[in-house]
Amino acid sequence: MEIHTKRTVLVKYDESDFNAFCKVICNDEVMYHIAGKGYSSTVAKEKFEELLNTNKENENYGFYKVILKEDRSVIGFAKIVPFETDMMEIGYALMPEFWQMGLTTEMVQELVQIGKKHFDDKRIIAIVNVDNIGSLKVLERFNFVTYKKESFKDDPCYFLEIQD
Repeated sequence: MEIHTKRTVLVKYDESDFNAFCKVICNDEVMYHIAGKGYSSTVAKEKFEELLNTNKENENYGFYKVILKEDRSVIGFAKIVPFETDMMEIGYALMPEFWQMGLTTEMVQELVQIGKKHFDDKRIIAIVNVDNIGSLKVLERFNFVTYKKESFKDDPCYFLEIQD
């Protein structure tokens, strides 16, 4: 399944996409609010193998490379994946040169629509580092509200859920 926004297309990662994946998750600036710093290529390879397995499980959820329609370059990643038993988590990251351009807003809109369409029995959540003000603002535009604040992967995070 491809997910189209006005300026991007989200396409599930496949076996040939490791370098594009690593470009994003090995970048310290991109990963600062997700993991504190970019992953090593060894850890990236492990994560990549895990996401490939997730992508095979269900047509409607998984991990996606974010491709800029204008020039077909990979500029980030997005995900909509199961979380715990009754939730679907959305997540995303873009390369720094594409921040504050409205691209994340476009992606969140589509991820939320997919979540509502294909997983209407699940709560749609996002987990955001407390310092990631930009991401919090984007999610609030889509009626995400904080339902708890706690440590996640050793970082203080807000757990947000969409309210209809």
